[in-house]
Amino acid sequence: MNAMISQIAIPPIARRRRVRPILLLAALAGFAAPAPAWAQPVPGPDLVVLPIRLLDTSGEPRDQSAAHAERLAAMARDLAKRLGDMSRLGDASRLGEARRFGVVEMSAETLARACPETDAACILAQARATGARLAFVGVVHKSSTLIMQMFARVVDTVSGETRIARELNFRGDNDASWQRMTAFLAREIAAAERTKN
Repeated sequence: MNAMISQIAIPPIARRRRVRPILLLAALAGFAAPAPAWAQPVPGPDLVVLPIRLLDTSGEPRDQSAAHAERLAAMARDLAKRLGDMSRLGDASRLGEARRFGVVEMSAETLARACPETDAACILAQARATGARLAFVGVVHKSSTLIMQMFARVVDTVSGETRIARELNFRGDNDASWQRMTAFLAREIAAAERTKN
C-alpha cells in the first residue's frame, strides 16, 4: 500500500501550489463513473438446503445419534454441492452460456435458533430470508436396521407450494449407502428442475 502511495505522490513543487479546480473535478468524476461489470450485485441463490431431519423408529438398542447427526450434515452438504454444480438450462438457451444453479445451505443451529418450535411457517420464512426462491426439505426415516426411506420436497419459498416431491428407499445405514442416496436424489432434483425451466 505504501509503495502504491509513493508512486502516485504529488511532486514536491506541486504540493505548494493550490489544487486546480479542473484536477479536482476530474478526480470527482472518477467517483461518479459507473461501476465495472464485475462489481454488479450478485443475484440471490436459487435454492436453500434446509437441515435434513431423521425419524428413527427402528428400535435398535445401540445409540447412533452422533453417527446420524454426522450423516445428516454430510448429506445436506453434499446435496448442496451437487445441486450447485448443475447449470441452469433456461439461462443457457437464452444467453448462450449456462449459469450455475446457486445453492446455499442453512445449518441446523441457525434454524433451531430462529425456529425453536419447528413451526412450518417460521421455517419457510427463514428459507425466504436467505433470498432463495426454492427450499429443499428432507426427512430420512429409518424403519429397521436395513430399511431407510427419504422423503424429499423442493418448495417455493413464497407460496409454500411443492414443486418437486420424491419418496425414495435405500438399504443400509452406513456412509456408503447415504452417499449413494444423496447422489441419486441430486440427479432426480436436477432432472426435475430442468424440466420445469
